[in-house]
Amino acid sequence: MAKQTTLWAQSLLAVLTSLLFAGSFVAGKYTIGEMGPLMITLLRYLITAAFLQILVWQRGDIGPRIGEASGRDRLYLFLLGSFGVVGYHFFFFYSLRYTAIANSAIINAFNPVVTGFLAAVILKETLAARNYVGGAIAILGVLILLTSGNLLALLQLQLNAGDLLMLCAVLCWACYSILLRHLGKRYSGLAMSYYGALFGVAQLFILVLPTLIKTGFPTLSWPAILGVFYMGIGASGIGYLLFTLSTQRIGPTKSTSIVYSGVPVWVALLAWLFFAEPVTPWMILSMGLILLGLRTVLQPAKPSKD
Repeated sequence: MAKQTTLWAQSLLAVLTSLLFAGSFVAGKYTIGEMGPLMITLLRYLITAAFLQILVWQRGDIGPRIGEASGRDRLYLFLLGSFGVVGYHFFFFYSLRYTAIANSAIINAFNPVVTGFLAAVILKETLAARNYVGGAIAILGVLILLTSGNLLALLQLQLNAGDLLMLCAVLCWACYSILLRHLGKRYSGLAMSYYGALFGVAQLFILVLPTLIKTGFPTLSWPAILGVFYMGIGASGIGYLLFTLSTQRIGPTKSTSIVYSGVPVWVALLAWLFFAEPVTPWMILSMGLILLGLRTVLQPAKPSKD
C-alpha cells in the first residue's frame, strides 16, 4: 500500500508537467501571430536558460560540470538540446504548415508508444501486461477526445509531408526521454535541464540569426510578451525540470504516458476557461478513459509467491 502511495505521489510530477505543457497552448495563441516558431522557441529558451541559471546559483553544485564530463556525456547533453529543444519544436511547428492540426495532435498522442518501444529496445525496460493495457486505454481516451468520438476518422487519414514531420517531432521527444533516463544515472534533473537548455539556445541562435540579420527583432504586444515569459518559465523551465525528475523516478514510458495523455485534457479545460470553448460529452468520456488507463499503468505488479 505504501509503495503504491509513493508511486502515485511521484506521478504527480508528470501530472503537473502535463498542466504546464498544456498552458503553452494558451500562451501560444498570443504569440504565434506576431513572430515565427523558431523565434518563439529561441525567446522562450533564453528565458528558460536564465531561470535555470538562477536555480543553479541557488543550488551551488549541480553535479558534474561540462568541463569535467566525458566526451560521450558532452555529446549526449548536446543531443538533449538537439532533440528536446530544437528538433521537437522545429518539426512540430513546421508540420502545421502542411497538415491539419488534428493530424498532428493524433500523431503526437502516440508519443508514449514510441517512447515505450525505444525504452524496451535501448534501455531494456519491461512492463507488465496490465501496464500496456492501461497505456492502450489512455491512448484510446486521447483519440476519442481528438476525434470527438468519430474513431472511424482515423481510417481516413492520409500521410503527407506534414504528418511525416510530426512523426519526426514525436521521435525527437522519445529520444529526449531516453537520453534523460540514461544521463540520469550521473546527472541531476536540474543539471540535465540546464545543459539541455543551453545547448538548445546555442543551436536555435544559429538557426534564427539569418532572419534577425534580414528583418530585425519583431515588435511584440504585451500579451505576446507575457505568453513568451510563461512558455519560458512555466512550460520550458519548470515543466521540463519536472518532466526530467518524473522520468528519473518512474521511467520514460510511464512519465511520457501520463504527460501526453493528460495534455489534451488540460488543453480542453483551459480552452473552456480562457476561450469559452464547450466541454462535450466526448471530452468527459475521454477523460474517464484516460484516468482509468493511467490508474492501470501505475498499478504495481503483484509480488510473486514463493
